[in-house]
Amino acid sequence: MSKAQLWKQRFFYGSTDLAGNLIWQIVGLYLLFYYTTVMGISPAFVGTLFFVVRIIDAFDGVVYGFLIDHTHSKYGKARPYFLWFGIPLGILTMLLFFNPSFGGNKVFQLAWISIVYTLFSLVYSGANTPITAILPSLTKDPDERTNLASARMVMTNIGTAVIGAISLPMVAKLGGKNAEKGWMIWGIFIGIAIIVLFLGAFANLREKDDIVDDSADAPEIKGHLSVGESLKGAVKNKPWVILSLSFILLQTFWVIRMQTAVYYLTYVYRRADLVGAFNGLVIVAVIGNISIPFLSKFMKHRNVMILAMATFAVGEIIMSFKSIPLLFAGNVIALVAMGAAFSIAFVMIADTVEYARSEMHIDEPGILSSVPMVGAKLGMGFGGLVSGWLLTWGGFQATAKIQGAKALTAISTSFVWLPIILALLILVILFFGYKLDEDEIASAKAMKDDAGKLNEDA
Repeated sequence: MSKAQLWKQRFFYGSTDLAGNLIWQIVGLYLLFYYTTVMGISPAFVGTLFFVVRIIDAFDGVVYGFLIDHTHSKYGKARPYFLWFGIPLGILTMLLFFNPSFGGNKVFQLAWISIVYTLFSLVYSGANTPITAILPSLTKDPDERTNLASARMVMTNIGTAVIGAISLPMVAKLGGKNAEKGWMIWGIFIGIAIIVLFLGAFANLREKDDIVDDSADAPEIKGHLSVGESLKGAVKNKPWVILSLSFILLQTFWVIRMQTAVYYLTYVYRRADLVGAFNGLVIVAVIGNISIPFLSKFMKHRNVMILAMATFAVGEIIMSFKSIPLLFAGNVIALVAMGAAFSIAFVMIADTVEYARSEMHIDEPGILSSVPMVGAKLGMGFGGLVSGWLLTWGGFQATAKIQGAKALTAISTSFVWLPIILALLILVILFFGYKLDEDEIASAKAMKDDAGKLNEDA
């Protein structure tokens, strides 16, 4: 594959996660804030809604993964899902911020919000599970997989930075004094962008048919397993189990932090004018993204994640000091660490897929690659529940410009201290539990490839 083709593949692969994260970041950064302050819905209801929906659809990623493994089309296994779910996701994004008043009937309004949010979450999984599932099928070169994962997160964080920085100003510009109108128009723009990006990825990505070793002496690879067999195989994949738990914790503390950032700036620092600049700093996460191809040459993937979690905790501690310069400095450190963490996490998922093929002789990339969706959904559920109920516990009042001491404690706990605790927990779990050696797998795979070439030459 030429350099131009490699970069084209990296761009369109990255555009899939860019599309998904345009709305994911708005949901993570602003949806709780939008529901509670613009729509006037209680934080307890919103937090409970987030949690209930996450319980309903927490494992839909596994279902989509199973469907991907059993999909046979002229477009491949994972690629057609960008078409089938990308367009509905864009439409539901628009509906997420279109909330009729129903003549002031609060019950109908809450029912509408609940239905749209539930459908959005289900469709989101269908569009995003194939992003990770398709990675092992795009190339068999482990270094290029790392480059693809890095490109994915670079584009994701560029989009996230733009969303974080301009969403509130765009809402104000589009809606004037009518915030509800501004959010509705902004949702339409984002929905259209999502559709365009997913269609572009569908048109330009190609799955390779020669990824699995088919040499004469290769062991039989089991595929097209039943749901029960797939799940049993996944549970026996110990590195995958440990990584799954870590990913759920990772997504949980990241969602909590994202959802409460706007509260932290608005009420703890009383500097709502800094929200756009603060959230826009996520662009520095690109530094962490692009560091992964270099760090992974000198460190095991597990150790890169451990380093990222430790660095993130340091950044969060720095932000706990009441100083705007330290707030922004700590945020930069934490975001760079998270850029590295998410990039290496997707590489590690591909490692567990390769481990299943080479050591367990099972080819079920869809099921194994559902980890991000399961983690994201459970993380958003737990994160939304904790954030909403902590605000309620603290006596948060949406109409009050100045919050009480207990509410400020709740906000600070959500934004600073809970993420630190969960990040350190991930560090401990990976250090003591994750034993996969990707170097040995890559070496074994290279030996098989060389043996296959020798057989062909003979």
